[in-house]
Amino acid sequence: MAKEPFFASRTEGEKTSEGRDVEAAEGAHKALELVALRGTEVLGVRHVLDGGACWIGQVPESVARIPMTEYGGHPVVVAEVREGQFVLHVPPRARGRTHGKDGLGRLVTGPVSLEVDEGDRAVIVLGPVQIRARLVAIEASGKERVRIPNETRRLLTVMGALYVTALALCAAIAPARPERLATGAVRRAIATVAESVVSVNATHDLDRP
Repeated sequence: MAKEPFFASRTEGEKTSEGRDVEAAEGAHKALELVALRGTEVLGVRHVLDGGACWIGQVPESVARIPMTEYGGHPVVVAEVREGQFVLHVPPRARGRTHGKDGLGRLVTGPVSLEVDEGDRAVIVLGPVQIRARLVAIEASGKERVRIPNETRRLLTVMGALYVTALALCAAIAPARPERLATGAVRRAIATVAESVVSVNATHDLDRP
């Protein structure tokens, strides 16, 4: 039987992954990537970070909303990440398959939990649905929003209100239409300044011995 490829990076018309292999990433968050497939159809993709979990079954946050009658009868947590451990949970009566980075494979039947390490590939088989898992690196940039402290947010709000108030006061004080200078006012001002300069120079010359 031909070996089935573990992961297809793209399915026609739809992306299946936004992560990268952990070995190729620096300064990124590790995540357990789960891809739910039915044949070539992508049912869902999840990236589980530390403290998170992923469900299957008829729940809103499920990666695959499939009937769970044959696998315990209720939605179950299929994967979780706790304190740096990436764990895959195989539901009752479901089958699981792992391939380590050393090339060794392992077949299991649920209920059982498997820890996924860097370079490992794992898949849970629930009838026609497969849930494939691996570790990827999620870039920090563009994935996280900068959180502004509440004190800074309040200070910015107060400064903005003061700025708007100052603009309103300036608009109220300023004349509606600037007054035009009288004809010849500039010329007379220049002449007055020139006469003052000439007078000062003359006085300075008389004071010389």
